[in-house]
Parts: sequence; structure tokens; C-alpha cells
Amino acid sequence: MSQLKAPSYTRVSPTRTLQSKIFNRKVKALQRSRIDPSACHLHRICAEQLLDRRSFIKRETPVVLEVGAHGGWYFKAMLKAQNFGGLKQYIQTDISEDRLNQNYEEIKDLIPPGVEFVQICCDEEDENPFGLPDRSVDMICSNLSMHWCNDLEGTMGSFRKTLKRDGFVLMTMFGGNTLYELRSCLSMAQTDTLGGVAPHVSPMVDGAGISTLLLQSGFNLPSIDLDRHVLMYESPFHVMEHISAMGESACHLIKKPLSRDVLAGSAALYDHLYKKNHLIPATFEIFYAIGWSPHPSQASPLERGSATVPLSSISTSEHKDLRKALDQYAENPTDPALQSNAEELWRKLRDDTVATAQKRGIDTRGLDSGSTTTNSPEQLAAKKPAPPFQ
Repeated sequence: MSQLKAPSYTRVSPTRTLQSKIFNRKVKALQRSRIDPSACHLHRICAEQLLDRRSFIKRETPVVLEVGAHGGWYFKAMLKAQNFGGLKQYIQTDISEDRLNQNYEEIKDLIPPGVEFVQICCDEEDENPFGLPDRSVDMICSNLSMHWCNDLEGTMGSFRKTLKRDGFVLMTMFGGNTLYELRSCLSMAQTDTLGGVAPHVSPMVDGAGISTLLLQSGFNLPSIDLDRHVLMYESPFHVMEHISAMGESACHLIKKPLSRDVLAGSAALYDHLYKKNHLIPATFEIFYAIGWSPHPSQASPLERGSATVPLSSISTSEHKDLRKALDQYAENPTDPALQSNAEELWRKLRDDTVATAQKRGIDTRGLDSGSTTTNSPEQLAAKKPAPPFQ
């Protein structure tokens, strides 16, 4: 291991440059140095989910840069899964040197042969924070760290400058509805007690804001998805203790201490509004995002008017009849009449599709009746999408 020292909301729309800072980065570094790893199961889960999403990208990434490593959960997930994706050099950065030292002590005997493990203590908000050559990194990952940046667009610009062309950034961030229960109760208690509100939960971005951020920072093909975790606690004070143990306490530059009256009032409101079966919920909304450094080989929209197949041909009565039959068959999979009807409609649609394609001179291999890759009605019914998240 070699250790280097770099030269040492919905927040606002990413289109606007922040004229003042919101977060105290020195306080955040101190909080990072004091985290309790046993309390960081959310970070661990998100790191494993990031690694799962990385596995869908069928390419090797010899040089990986992790920004805002926190407890080093992403590299630990790689070690646990033994999934390295052609890794040769892993560069781990964080604002806290103590945290980096602790991370290294935990994994130093597990680093695989042939992998160079480098740590850099730096603030990703600084200009050229990593001290790396331009276009030198295949992949950048960041797990539940970027929501503490004052200048998200500037930091993302540093990412794009460091990434190789056609490299990608993969990250998680807490979303705008995170801890909405605690946020609302604190606001109501402050309004009732003090006649106004001071921030005690940090502002977060939403999905549209992350997508806009990636695009305005010069990334292509942004992809965003959302996950929610609802954790149950005995009291609001247990929620706050857990947040502190994770190193996710607020670190506003301008912060007004909470009075006993406000704390007591918010706890009473929390219990009254949300308590069920002697427990209270706390929601953590997490966005997963990926963006690609521009490259000519990437997919791009066709020119307007260049389509050769009308949209009207995509949705036909045969498709609608088959979808209806599949829905009925999925609800009653033991009914032979419904199965027979779905099979007949499926064969008819397949034959019509092949005939239409052959008329247009399209290669129909894989579409004809002898193909072994075509899904049966049973397979199609099994693929019926699950209900949306409630």
C-alpha cells in the first residue's frame, strides 16, 4: 500500500453555481474518523448493490478510483465477492486520513496479489483534488458520500476530467425523501416553539437533479434508479444515535443547536404521527446513478424522420389480445383453456411477425417456428412485471 497526500439540495438546481458553502468539510472529516462500522449496514448494502450493477457492464476496469470511501465498503464488497473485473490498481480517497488508516488496517492482509492499493487523503471539492493525470481512470465509484459536497457540479467535472473516454462513474446518494419523518417533526417542533425553522437535516437531491447534474457535467447516457429502506427504531433518539454512528450527522457551517424543548416536542410528534407496534420508522431513500464519459462509439439518437417502421405497427390488436390472454393465464395458470388460447394467439402473432419481416427483406432467423430462443406462453406469463413499489 502506498499512501499519498493530495494538495491539501433538492439542494439547488445544478444549473446554478453555489455562491456560499453549506457544509463544513472539516467537521465531516472528523465525523468520518469516528464512525462505528457495525452501524453502517446501509453503506454495506449499497456497496454490494453497486458491485451488482457493475457486474452488468461486461468490460474490465484496471484502474478504479473510489471517492469518499467512508468505511471502504465498495472494496470490501469486491473482496467478499472476489469480483475484481480485471483490477490492477485501486485508488481509495477520503477527506479523513484517520478513516483511511483504519480502512487499510482492516483489509491489508486481504489485498489480492497483483493489485496495487493506493490511498489519497483529499477533499474532492478542491481543484485537481486527486493529483492524477487526465484520462487515467477506467471507473470512478462513490458510495453515499456525494451528498456532502458543496459544489456537486464542480466535483463531477473533476470526475469527467480524470476518467478515460468511455469510462464511467457509478455512485449512490441519499435522496430528498431521506428521513422525511424526522425532518418534518423537527420543523413542526421548531415552528411551534421558536416561531421559525433552522436546518438540522442536510438538503438532498432528487432523481431529476442527479440526471441533470450528470448531463450538465458532460456525462452521457445517465441512468438513475431508486431504492428505499425503512428501518425501525425504538425512539427518535435511537434514530439520531444511529445517524451519528454512521457519520451522517449534519455538518452545516451555520447551525443553531437544538434546545431541549424542540427535542422533546419533535420526539412527541414523531411518536404520535408514526409510532406503530412500539416502533417508529425512518426512511432512507437511495439513488443509484451511472454516467459515461463521452466517446464516439456510444449510442446516440437517430436523426429525426429516419425511422423505417411506423409506430402504429408496434401496437396491434394481436399484441393486445395476447397481452390480455397472458394476464388471464398468469392469474389462473392451471386453467387449460386459458393456456391453449394464449398458445394459439402467441403462434399467430409469431407467424404474422415472421411474414411481415420476410416481406421487408429482414433476416428472420430466431423468429421462425423452429427457433429455440422464442419464449413460450408460460415463460412470458412468468415474466409479468411485479407491482410498482408502494
